[in-house]
Amino acid sequence: MKCIATAMAVILAMFVATFAQAQSSNPTPPPELKKWAPWIGDWALTGTSKDTPTGSEYKVDWHLHERWILGGFFVQVDQTWKGNGQELHSLEVLSYDAVKKIHIISGFSSDGSTWTLTATFDSATTIEVGESKGPDGQITACRTIWLFSEDRTALSGTQECEQSAIRWKSFNVRGTKSKIR
Repeated sequence: MKCIATAMAVILAMFVATFAQAQSSNPTPPPELKKWAPWIGDWALTGTSKDTPTGSEYKVDWHLHERWILGGFFVQVDQTWKGNGQELHSLEVLSYDAVKKIHIISGFSSDGSTWTLTATFDSATTIEVGESKGPDGQITACRTIWLFSEDRTALSGTQECEQSAIRWKSFNVRGTKSKIR
């Protein structure tokens, strides 16, 4: 019985030491997260979009509000997409997986759509690649190329998608940053 009590005391002491050490450390976001910095602020984008390969093209008005959250470990993107007779509200969380060494985008929309993308950065270009799942459960693979102006206050974006082996241009937009945060 004395051995069990001693073992329990050792385990408890290790737990307390580990907990105290975890609480006293001051974690900082990985430097790779700074690649999202040009996106921080309010963006107004306009252009054209097409929801499906056979759908009609329509004008789109897209607003993004992007800000650092949770101590700078993530970026929250609140979006409003107006076009084709509807207004969708979406939330994205941008993050960095230090183990896999990839930038991840997780998105959720008011129509029930979800998406998961990875992002790569090269100077003034951001490329996002991944899949979305529509409210009907249909999976769509997409690739988006974002090109920033030299001063990072304007950008253009083109997205190509593929669904059931059919490829089409999903959107083509241009925009400006109206507010830096």
